[in-house]
Amino acid sequence: ALALKQILENILSKDFILPLEFLEKVYQNIENFNHSLDEDEFIQDGILKAVIYERGLKISLVYKENILDYASFISAYIKAYDEWLFYFIEKLEQRINIIINSFKES
Repeated sequence: ALALKQILENILSKDFILPLEFLEKVYQNIENFNHSLDEDEFIQDGILKAVIYERGLKISLVYKENILDYASFISAYIKAYDEWLFYFIEKLEQRINIIINSFKES
């Protein structure tokens, strides 16, 4: 998650338009990451599942913009995903700390 976040932030910091082929590869990497999250039992537990719903909300807002240019759509998708990834990492760290602290108290 951290590596993907760094990649997305690097892409978003560029002042020029990236080639469509590159953006499509980034989009595919995001989709692969999504698939991994959707299959992960730890992520799909009752606590972190709400974070996944937040991902759906952010992505749906991109679709609602009805962006016709595919490169612009992918760029908006990347931006929304980057914002969600920040939230996801924060909640994941909180969840891990709760688990670690519960073992310390045992």
